[in-house]
Amino acid sequence: MNPLIYALFGALAASLGTIFAKIGLKDVDSNVLTSVRGIVMAIIVTLAALWLGKLDAGSLGQVTPKQWLYIILSGAGGALSWLFFYYALAHGSVMGVTVVDKVSLLITAILALLILGEAITLQMGIGLFLITIGTLLFVFPWSKLASLFGL
Repeated sequence: MNPLIYALFGALAASLGTIFAKIGLKDVDSNVLTSVRGIVMAIIVTLAALWLGKLDAGSLGQVTPKQWLYIILSGAGGALSWLFFYYALAHGSVMGVTVVDKVSLLITAILALLILGEAITLQMGIGLFLITIGTLLFVFPWSKLASLFGL
């Protein structure tokens, strides 16, 4: 199956997860929600890896110490992302928080350029610019944007 189809399913699942989380955050601390969510996700991901035959002592033994470091750092970044996101979600609107969270696309592109040496094409640059403009339009009132840009 085309990887884009998987990406779309992932986007749909993430969107549903955010909506369910916002509903679940009513009278629940965001850290409690994030902790329980993490446990549920760990169980599901582990069961999937076991079912697909991808998780065993041999596969874990092939991971180098350097790879372990990056896997652990990735997990820490993801955990911090969840903690900040769900705290913001508990106190803000779903659309506003989610749109600002997607600024991660711009940050990831810049980091991929600086750290991984990945190229940003003109088309990608235009897309990133539009994402940035779209985020500004979505989050800030028009009057503030107009005064910021002298309009």
